[in-house]
Amino acid sequence: MIPVADHETAAAWSPFISRAPGGCDGRIQRVAVDLDKLTLILAGRMAEIVPAGFHVEAADGMLWYSADPGRFPGQLGNYRVGRSGTYVRENFDAHGQTDEERIAGVAAQALDEFQDYIDEATHDPWPGERTQPRAHAQIRGQMLRLWYGGREISSDAVLACDPIPMAHLQR
Repeated sequence: MIPVADHETAAAWSPFISRAPGGCDGRIQRVAVDLDKLTLILAGRMAEIVPAGFHVEAADGMLWYSADPGRFPGQLGNYRVGRSGTYVRENFDAHGQTDEERIAGVAAQALDEFQDYIDEATHDPWPGERTQPRAHAQIRGQMLRLWYGGREISSDAVLACDPIPMAHLQR
């Protein structure tokens, strides 16, 4: 892993405008989001929920997914699953108009791509039993919430990560 301090460049952060929990009451607070911190924190949260034998690492604004060699059949059934990843820094601007939408969008993309990696390696619908649950990310109040399952985390969440305080993403 590369320490966040090594990535202190203008390209590694974006301004974030947050609103008070419960909606917009006219108070707007300006915060700077460090995309390398977002990547590191996402890697940590995903590593907490990953099945045994899989790994998540953060490096250079990217999440890398890997598995123990020879443990899972993979797409070709040859037990060589290789590595895959999500470009958090590069994909950030592709998700919506606001930084709030971009943070949630790139986080959901990472969960989805990670899920695909595990599903292709194991041939099972992780973290579901019969079908693959959908990946979701949403900012509520000052917390980024990540889960697999139903549209609302409070209903039918199959698997959820610990929430990420938005303050932890500040530059």
